[in-house]
Amino acid sequence: MKIDRKALCGGIVLVAAIPLVMLWQSSNPSKGTSPGKSMYNEYHLVSLLTMHLYNDRPEALHLFCRYMLGYCGNGSYTAAWIDYVGSRCGECADVHLARAWLCSFMRNPESMQREFAAARAAAKDKADLDRIDKMIDQVMR
Repeated sequence: MKIDRKALCGGIVLVAAIPLVMLWQSSNPSKGTSPGKSMYNEYHLVSLLTMHLYNDRPEALHLFCRYMLGYCGNGSYTAAWIDYVGSRCGECADVHLARAWLCSFMRNPESMQREFAAARAAAKDKADLDRIDKMIDQVMR
């Protein structure tokens, strides 16, 4: 059996160079390895939030609205998901709060106050009312 010594040496050099290249890349933040937000992280976060909304968990609307309206500024996408969750789960307090945040994003304070009142009225019990009041307080700051 004959061995091509040139190809063997070239392969060994390439395999040995991989850790050195990775070390060089990780030590240089301009090469794409710096800590922080990447597009993958953003898409992954939106994917997880929409998965919870699709599985009829309206309590995820709070995080979804904070991210989509605050960071991304995408009101139409947010409105579509609020309507979807409202049609699947009914007009619960979380849906009214999400609509209030959407009204706040659209600079409509009268509608925002009406949605806050509807969210308080839709509270199931005292603990739910306290949770809603805390969320409203976060928005009003």
